[in-house]
Amino acid sequence: MSAPHLHVVAGVDLGMQFTVRPEGSRLGRSSKNDIVLVDPLLSRHHCRLFFKDNLLWITDLGSANLTVVNGKQIAEVALQPNDVITVGDTRIRVLSNLLEAAPAQGAPAPAKPAGGPVDLGLGKAGQPQAMPKPPSIWFLLLLAAMSTAVCLFIWYPKLAKKQAAKPTPPVVQQPARPDTLEIAYEKVTGSTQNIFRYSLTLSRERMLRVQMDDIENNRHVTKEKIVDEEYVNNLCRTMKDSGFFTLDAEYRGIQPDSLDQWEIAITMGRKAHRSRVINRLEPEAFKSVRETIEAFSKTELGLWAIQFPVEKLRQMAEEAWLQGKKLYQERAVKPENLADAVKSLKEADWHLETVDPKPDYYAEMMTLITDCEQELNTTYEQASFRAYQAIRNHEWDIAARELRTICEMIPDRSDSRHSEARKKLLEVESRMEKKP
Repeated sequence: MSAPHLHVVAGVDLGMQFTVRPEGSRLGRSSKNDIVLVDPLLSRHHCRLFFKDNLLWITDLGSANLTVVNGKQIAEVALQPNDVITVGDTRIRVLSNLLEAAPAQGAPAPAKPAGGPVDLGLGKAGQPQAMPKPPSIWFLLLLAAMSTAVCLFIWYPKLAKKQAAKPTPPVVQQPARPDTLEIAYEKVTGSTQNIFRYSLTLSRERMLRVQMDDIENNRHVTKEKIVDEEYVNNLCRTMKDSGFFTLDAEYRGIQPDSLDQWEIAITMGRKAHRSRVINRLEPEAFKSVRETIEAFSKTELGLWAIQFPVEKLRQMAEEAWLQGKKLYQERAVKPENLADAVKSLKEADWHLETVDPKPDYYAEMMTLITDCEQELNTTYEQASFRAYQAIRNHEWDIAARELRTICEMIPDRSDSRHSEARKKLLEVESRMEKKP
């Protein structure tokens, strides 16, 4: 039998392995498939695996929840070893993408010699000689064991003496390997009108997967990717110091006709803990970890809006819109107000990314974002020009004042305009210290 092509690494059928038939294999929930999985999110006939030019391919069969390879939705694609196929809640790793022929059938055994006494080669010339009967397998094992024992008895004392004469090399301390991290997070908001569910999982293989289901608004999103190891190590250190592992297993309150539930499970190495909050305010340690996890998914997958139901998104968008408009009106009060206005307005835009129809103020908001950015850039260029003019004229006090204004005007340290102004400011301040 050929070696397996596929290995289930996550899902209800975890651990199962499959070999794709030379003529191809169909995969799905129905028992009529060649590969049958019990995952309820699979279609009856979800996808088909087949060989083209002796290489393994996969094609989607019009499934309801799509077929995803390495985080990308596919219609048909060639597979490579270590590719990860996602169907429903099941992840399947490709072990081999080659069409392996079944093992060759063994050559027919030689005809059994006719009965009679065994010829030891002492018979007359020209007479056929029967093949000697091979020794018993138990006899061979016993002979091997005896040979090993004799070798150990003779050579082990000499070898031990020789090893003892060698100086013991110093023990090199290897750096400790960071703890492996697994996260399972689920948020459920329910009312008599709607159920909203958001889930995030991070596996030991650093596969981050997010899924959102918003029943009333018919929003269903699934996205996944392999996360950078260094980022996971940083996240692991954050979780260690969060106080999460001291939380109770459950915090429950009462809230009629609605459900607000958060559940987090974290495994770090051999240490694991699960905590759930239902219909009440979150403990501070729980809230901190939850916000860290949600920010993690936003950063890694570029997702933000899918974490909340539409009603909540509309509310947050309106709050950010009003805050941004207020900051713009007060832009002359503080240098940073204009940049903060842009930040709030863009945050409102993020909230509305998956919301349709858009609110009445949406067009005005998008226009204001453009106006704010243009005004901020113009103000920056004017201050930058004045700073460079002052530097050319060795007017260090004026240059320092303008550069500080730029740093306040653009407080985001990741913005190249801020970092460039900060660098120049350090040079100017160094000149000022040397001035008599």
